[in-house]
Amino acid sequence: MKTLKIVLINLLLLFVSCREDMIEDEIATNTELKSSKVTLGPYTSPLPYNLNVVYFIPSDVTARPEYERRLSEILLHAQDYYRTNMYNWGYGNRTFGLLKDPATNRIKINVVKGSGTMASYNSISTTTQIHSEVMAYFASHPSDKTSNHTLIFIATPSIGTPIPYNGFYYGVSRGAIVGDNEAFDMQYFNEKSSRGNQVIASMGGFLHELGHGFNLRHDALPKTQESVPGYGTSLMGLGNSTYGHSSTILTKASCALLATCEVFATAPQSSNFFYTGNYNFEVTSINHSVSNGVIHIWGTYNTNGSIISLNSYYNPSHSYFAVSGTDAPNASKTFHSYVTINDLHLQDRPYDFTIAAEFTDGTIKWATFPFTIKNGVPDLNFPVSTAGWAVSSSSQYGAHPASLAIDGDINTYWHTNYAAGSVQTAPIPGQPQQFPYYFDIDMASAKWILGASFIQHQGLTRTAKRIQIHTRPNTSSGWEYQGSYDLTNTTSKQYAQFGAYKYARYIRIVFYSSYDGQPYVAVPEIGIYQ
Repeated sequence: MKTLKIVLINLLLLFVSCREDMIEDEIATNTELKSSKVTLGPYTSPLPYNLNVVYFIPSDVTARPEYERRLSEILLHAQDYYRTNMYNWGYGNRTFGLLKDPATNRIKINVVKGSGTMASYNSISTTTQIHSEVMAYFASHPSDKTSNHTLIFIATPSIGTPIPYNGFYYGVSRGAIVGDNEAFDMQYFNEKSSRGNQVIASMGGFLHELGHGFNLRHDALPKTQESVPGYGTSLMGLGNSTYGHSSTILTKASCALLATCEVFATAPQSSNFFYTGNYNFEVTSINHSVSNGVIHIWGTYNTNGSIISLNSYYNPSHSYFAVSGTDAPNASKTFHSYVTINDLHLQDRPYDFTIAAEFTDGTIKWATFPFTIKNGVPDLNFPVSTAGWAVSSSSQYGAHPASLAIDGDINTYWHTNYAAGSVQTAPIPGQPQQFPYYFDIDMASAKWILGASFIQHQGLTRTAKRIQIHTRPNTSSGWEYQGSYDLTNTTSKQYAQFGAYKYARYIRIVFYSSYDGQPYVAVPEIGIYQ
């Protein structure tokens, strides 16, 4: 089996408490760091940026016993895990920064006492309040904040409290939050008991959510690679449940993202260097082929920034199974991605192919292209989203307007006007209903496109035959002829492909004839693809 090789790539949750929405402002702007080494009281770190660790205690809860020892051991274990994976994938002996007292081996933990009771923080929806209180703490203790990444442990009511508690077990961009009680103790990790199993389960989930806090998204190894010695299950896939039981690793795509994560940086940068977002990334063409069971997707892109890595994901409806890969960019700004269909964990469902460009400051920009796999065969004509489109036609019947051709429902359709005595608005105003008919699309912004797709009337009534397609990038340019096509008289989706990619905002489809010889057409779905 051919394993995944990629030139572009890597962001997504199974634990019920995982979240993919990005809380971009949970950590305020970074303070300027002048040295590659940080010292705060007895705590030191060889790295310039370090994970902010917070112990959050609701007003009616007490700190759980030995939390300083337990959480320090947990974090040092996590540091070693991430270091091992970075090294194994060729990114050097690197891990995330932590402030540690070398005399006691304890991590710097910032204690924040909550203003509300545990019941007031009763679900994920209230974590915004927790973040607000943590940010208020850092505002009044600015020297305690050494990066844009914060991990919050919440003291739970008792040792019998499940972890996660109230859903407090998730990670988002630059932050993670987990419950804590004394059952979460690394000294029981290797114990063959229910207590040991609880620690293992908690640790797997913790490492997974921490990964989200380090900008990682859900992903998976190629299916056949999981059984290869030295590989196993991706931590950012189902690894939160396999960690401690079987081989569980970070993918290379995840490690590529960590390489530009702020708290993995080995040298200080200027103030506010990280995560500026001041970059563009646009896929200007995307091509595909399937040969001998291997999907090959390639194309070109434009950007105004310096890209460190290009990650790709083949993402089914369940993101834990998104097969990923990574490679370096090149001067020609081209990409190539390969995956064996048998290496995809799920078949016969909608998929997304996602390309993620990772910039030097840790900013990640991505482009997503939907496709489907049906009966093991991928349809890789990537449809352009119809969100924001405006459509019109030179003729339409009142109950079947042009808008029904882009509503995603094959049982509704645009129908030219067949009312007695009706006339067209174009190409000659007032002309009786007859061919040709115009169907115009405004996609709201210009995009690189390769053609149009059509689904005929499901009863094969008033099906379209001969069409022409014209495009233009803006209203000041003229229409550019792309070709004439004969649609087939079938109910399946079909495509009219241009000779080359075109940069266009406006598309005009001209209908010249129908299969039943009548001067009307009825079309359920019209799309544009890349």
